[in-house]
Amino acid sequence: MRRLLAYAVIAGLAATLLAACPDREVSRVDPLQDNVETKKVPVNLNRNLDLLFVVDNSGSMLAEQQQLTANFPNFINVLNSIQGGLPDIHIGIVSSDVGSAGQTGVGGCSHGPNNQGDDGNLLTGPPGNTCQSTYGLTGAFVSDIALSNGTRMKNYTGNLGQLFSCMASLGTSGCGFEMHLESMYRALQPGKNPGFYRADAFLGVVLLADEDDCSTENGAMFGDPNAGLTSPLGPRTSFRCAEFGMRCDNDPNPRAFGTKTGCKPDPASQYEFEVDKYINFLRTLKTDPKLVIVAGIIGNFDESTRTVVVGPDPTNATYPSIQKSCFTRDPNDPDDGAAYPVRQYAFLDAFPERSTRTTICSDNLSDGLVQIANLLKLAIGNPCIEGDLADRNPNLPGVQYECTVTDVTNPDSPNRTETVIPECNPPSPATHMTPCWEFVSDPQQCPTAPMNRAIKVDRGGATPPVGTVMDLQCVVN
Repeated sequence: MRRLLAYAVIAGLAATLLAACPDREVSRVDPLQDNVETKKVPVNLNRNLDLLFVVDNSGSMLAEQQQLTANFPNFINVLNSIQGGLPDIHIGIVSSDVGSAGQTGVGGCSHGPNNQGDDGNLLTGPPGNTCQSTYGLTGAFVSDIALSNGTRMKNYTGNLGQLFSCMASLGTSGCGFEMHLESMYRALQPGKNPGFYRADAFLGVVLLADEDDCSTENGAMFGDPNAGLTSPLGPRTSFRCAEFGMRCDNDPNPRAFGTKTGCKPDPASQYEFEVDKYINFLRTLKTDPKLVIVAGIIGNFDESTRTVVVGPDPTNATYPSIQKSCFTRDPNDPDDGAAYPVRQYAFLDAFPERSTRTTICSDNLSDGLVQIANLLKLAIGNPCIEGDLADRNPNLPGVQYECTVTDVTNPDSPNRTETVIPECNPPSPATHMTPCWEFVSDPQQCPTAPMNRAIKVDRGGATPPVGTVMDLQCVVN
């Protein structure tokens, strides 16, 4: 009989497992010596997924948009490997342009009703596009739903990747004061973009941006267009977004050139919305906050030092400017790159285990999109064992792996209960007790896992309570 481990130092479950499984040998794993793969898989799969892409459409984003659309098929390939195939998806796209907070006369930003730009409305492509007619798209977002007969109900014709490429190529005529978080917030308001948001669905928000968020509450920040260095607002450049949107340690003069450390969003900005507005909005949007997943393909940022560098503006060397945190590979713009994403990082960090970020300065965005898709796959339910199982006794034939599998009901409440599930032994449906678990080979769901290994639980037809999570822990090499 295989040993089952209780990883007390990792999951805090030792006492429970010992009490529930007294006839098994239980050993302690030192995390400094052993690697443990931990996976939480919802038992009752929710296959509804609403994906909102917030695409920066300012003047420097052409190459990045091209990378997003070129590598989108890799993103979909991962979603296709989710248990049961492609989830029931809604895909919507909004720009980073919500105007200039009512301020008039701001170049490239004073358009739309009340100068609100695209105002969080779902877009089907750049201005004057033919995406809807070319791909038979009905409505402002993609809907692709599995039917019980094995077919899918789609509101478009043709290839999903090509349609997304058309829709996400928003162009570069958007406002240069990008408000990614405010656009997301507006897009998800009740009554906005009818039909896109489903209360019971997973919500995935993906930010594609080369500058930090500048969600502005008070349009006066964009006033005084001829202001100089000594004016209260300073020159009307993107530096205003940083000066009035973040605070750094020991920095009495934000406009001074140099390296700043300890930079965080300003919690009491005079002009910009606090990042907490958007964090709290998403946290309370769902009855279960774990239904929200956020991701960013953004600039680089060292969280240990929270460093931002201020240097000369390319258009006027006497003006301050946030310097590049990394450089992209835009052949048409050798100086293209991304700014330090102080506000965006704080937003993403507020969703532990439900957020990911990758650099927009990659040679291509394939790895970033795959990473985001894998996070979505994990949230929906990923039974794949990604690590190589450690052989705890090489003297015996086969791999003597060490794993624990536990059903956890009401995982986030005082009524939490844990039930250890034994391994199916012998591995025959006619003779083993249920529930029990076993490893199976599943090339479709787990194409990159060693031996295509996935975990399967035989519950003998029983249905666990809604919200039950299977907690898997295995020692891996």
